[in-house]
Amino acid sequence: MAEKKKILLIDDDPDFVEAVKVIVENGGYEVKVAYDGEEGLEAVAAEKPNLIVLDVMMPVMNGHECCAKLKADPATAKIPVILLTAVADRVTTSTYTHRDMLESEAEDYMPKPVEPQELLKLIKNWLK
Repeated sequence: MAEKKKILLIDDDPDFVEAVKVIVENGGYEVKVAYDGEEGLEAVAAEKPNLIVLDVMMPVMNGHECCAKLKADPATAKIPVILLTAVADRVTTSTYTHRDMLESEAEDYMPKPVEPQELLKLIKNWLK
């Protein structure tokens, strides 16, 4: 049996993490979790994931900063990153903008709340 692809989920909302973890595991992937950007960077080094699902709005280190560090490091630069954001609904109340999303080096992004089948499709596409 082929080894499962490893997905690292980095998000500060435990309820959201649990829901997405179930969705992604049911999609046939192994899921590792971190709850902020710094913890996420440590988990990337320890776990060597095949893909990272990264929330934008987090304490300690936000998703944009975390993604920039991952992409600046040759050891992690090639790992696909999918940014998750509720920003689309809150552009007027947030310091993040659509341009932040576009300027991010992430491979893709998806609005929250996450549509399970869409997320699985994105993961599958980036792991080809």
